[in-house]
Amino acid sequence: MKRIALTVCCALSAAVAAAPATTPAVPQQNLNSVRKEISTLQQDIARKEAARQQSAGEIAKSEQALQATHQVLSELEKKQNATGSQLEQLQGELQRIRMRVAETRQRVSRLLAAEYKRGQQDAMSIMLNTQDPNQNARDLTYYTHIHAAQQHLIQSLREQEIQLQAMSERVEDELVRLGHLSAEKVQEKRKLQNARSQHSQQVSQLDNSIRNQQQKLQQLKEDEKELTALIARINADIVRRQQEAAARAAEAKKARELAARQAEKQAAKLAAEKRRQQLADAKKHGKPVPPPPPPPARVKPEVVDEVADGSLSGNAFKSLQGRMKLPVSGEILGRFGARRGEGANWKGLFLKTAPGTPVRSVADGTVVYADWLRGFGHAMIIDHGGNYMTVYTGFSTMVRGNGATVKSGDVLGSSGSLESGETGLYFELRYMGRPINPQSWAR
Repeated sequence: MKRIALTVCCALSAAVAAAPATTPAVPQQNLNSVRKEISTLQQDIARKEAARQQSAGEIAKSEQALQATHQVLSELEKKQNATGSQLEQLQGELQRIRMRVAETRQRVSRLLAAEYKRGQQDAMSIMLNTQDPNQNARDLTYYTHIHAAQQHLIQSLREQEIQLQAMSERVEDELVRLGHLSAEKVQEKRKLQNARSQHSQQVSQLDNSIRNQQQKLQQLKEDEKELTALIARINADIVRRQQEAAARAAEAKKARELAARQAEKQAAKLAAEKRRQQLADAKKHGKPVPPPPPPPARVKPEVVDEVADGSLSGNAFKSLQGRMKLPVSGEILGRFGARRGEGANWKGLFLKTAPGTPVRSVADGTVVYADWLRGFGHAMIIDHGGNYMTVYTGFSTMVRGNGATVKSGDVLGSSGSLESGETGLYFELRYMGRPINPQSWAR
């Protein structure tokens, strides 16, 4: 972009040096293009910055969710460890109970075996065969209590075993539930980590894009600054050249006015001399004195009120003779064929009008020239087909360029002044390249 700005700067500097005055249209178009690109870049950077902030917010949310998930997983791990320890204790206690039940059953089995070895004597046989009935009663009571105690112990241990088994199953179910919950949280943590990774990647990409665009934006701002300075230099040169042209026009006008006054004095002197000669001749020959000649009549300038509009659009130009309307309102000060102040003849019409008055196309056509024309200022030529062309000079601004298609009544620009300093618009009508009187066509 900087290379383009420098190229435009060099080309326009050459144009300024070559022309009497140079319009800043080209650098202004480049400046507008740069400013448009700057605006587009700023909007794009703003959008990406908003997206980056949104992604950063999503990362913060993911971090919070990950922290909460990590805390839940930590608590679950603690519960799993505590429940596992509890299960190990229950299973150890259950193993010890089972061992005690087995030992008690072994003791009961040994007692039963001992009783069997004694001949499987019942209580009545023991009392009849023992010489001491009291001892027999005591032995019977002893064996009865031992057997009942062992049975009670086995029953108690069995109940404890059932309770411990139930508790162990509940603890195992809790461990399974905690395992499922932990697996879900691990999966959730993995998803959150993936989401955070994606958002981090998006933020990184947006950071790189914003950085690159900010560098480009900075370069464009530098280009804008250079183009602005270039346009300021061109405008200053235009003002200087316009001032010089105005000064030359003022000097030429002053010279013309001085020449006109001298011519008037000379004519008055000749007229006075001729009058004296007439009076002397009349007196000498006894003739009556002729009356003095009347003063020259002042021609009132013709005013143009009705200007070109769209009513004649679509018609062939050759059909417009006698119906054509002039391009701008004002006074006709220069007529076709009349002498100009510097001695040349007008080949068209010069219409005096206020600066900035809209200039309109007199018929449909195509712009074939729109640029500075030496001696006339900003000029435009329109081809109407059928070998007819119209010429407009003295613009202050032009809004149509080469190749533009115009319709009857379309605004071509605004009036300004000729290079000679005359304020208004100069208009020519040509056929086959030869100028013809526009007033013979205008109504």
